[in-house]
Amino acid sequence: MHDSTATQNSIYGGLVSAQGLDLDQFESILTQVQAWTTEAGTNVKFVEARGLPIVDVILRFRAGTVQDTAPPGLAALTLYMLDEGSQQYTATQQAEHLERLGAIFEKQIRLEHATLSLRSLSSPAVLEPALALFTDLVAHPAFLSSALEKVKEQLLQNSALRDRHPVLRARSEAFRHLFSGHPYGRPLGSTEQGVTAVTQDDLRTFHQRAYSASNLEMVVVGDLSLTEAQALSRQISLALPRGWSAADLPTVPAATGATLKVEQPGASSAALLALPLNVPANDPEFPALVLASNVLGEGLESRLMVELRQRRGLTYGVQTRMAPLRAGGLFTVEWEVAPAHVQGSQDLVVTLLRDFIEQGPTQAELQVARKQLEGQLLRGVAQNKHLAGLLSELTHQGQPDDHLNTYLERINRLTPADVRAAMQRHLDLNYSVHVSVGPSVEQQPLPAPHQ
Repeated sequence: MHDSTATQNSIYGGLVSAQGLDLDQFESILTQVQAWTTEAGTNVKFVEARGLPIVDVILRFRAGTVQDTAPPGLAALTLYMLDEGSQQYTATQQAEHLERLGAIFEKQIRLEHATLSLRSLSSPAVLEPALALFTDLVAHPAFLSSALEKVKEQLLQNSALRDRHPVLRARSEAFRHLFSGHPYGRPLGSTEQGVTAVTQDDLRTFHQRAYSASNLEMVVVGDLSLTEAQALSRQISLALPRGWSAADLPTVPAATGATLKVEQPGASSAALLALPLNVPANDPEFPALVLASNVLGEGLESRLMVELRQRRGLTYGVQTRMAPLRAGGLFTVEWEVAPAHVQGSQDLVVTLLRDFIEQGPTQAELQVARKQLEGQLLRGVAQNKHLAGLLSELTHQGQPDDHLNTYLERINRLTPADVRAAMQRHLDLNYSVHVSVGPSVEQQPLPAPHQ
């Protein structure tokens, strides 16, 4: 361990990736985001991008697993049933039409939202039928009983696989503990009993409510004019049910620390440290916390990687994650380790975190983190599909329309003292939740660090 700031500066201040870089030069991003609300109540964001003849459409409904009331699994089943046939086409016809048009349809469910996306060529001969098919699929699902039984079986199999995956199981346990009694406390959403109980009527009722135009945020990016994008958004929005919007979730419960051990056979253990992070992503202090996370656990030269992998050979990788949610989120550190070193590595991570929270990053670390974030953002806006996904996430977070254009400037203004102060205000190790998933073995001292 390192006993002083001076020692830390000597180890972390001379980062290899900083050498030869002009770390004070930042690219500028100019992304013109146009926004409107359709007459049916859908909020829309649009970026005109003429470089490729492609259009990306993302629909993000507040229809995630937190909207499950009864039975658990209803939100996931509703989403997964949308491409299992509509009132106009069978599932096979839907798939064949999309393939013939060369259009790509994707869907995904998370805690707070269900997302559907369409990628199509912008030529009217392709886009118009693809959009009609997409709209019909989302707005008029058939919810056939034969398809429902098949999708139920698939969902239960996927849930069982997730539960056996050590890293995913560790995340689930952290959520269950920190958000006990809250909708966030069911990270997988579905239960076997709940999935089995879902009926066709349950699906229709949930769809009529959660897939309404006023419960939707839409993003359109691509080779369209503003007028064409407005017509596209209106076509989708008017086809959907109307009149319902998800209510804000209750505040998360007060956090308590814990150590959770899940017995599971395997050659390694998944380890996780979680801290409550009740800071929304549009909070002015959130960028400082993103920088802190980047310095700690992003890349081979992050503090945790240097200490756990390079100096001690404990793991192939360790990373930090920020999970901002509407009602309260998480900051986590994740790594895999030999079962005999679970306790020792957990203690080491706590010590490193405590030192970092107390002392903050060096200026050199902060500059490298800024360049990494800049690179991520530039890559994100360079491709239409990535830009659409990024814009959808920023919309969900409640970020302003000029967020992309001002973000790099805002993180460039942050000092090591700003980052340290933000961590000290929002990260409290007294509420640490330690989770490990793996076999129980006698714990051994950590190997001595390589200098």
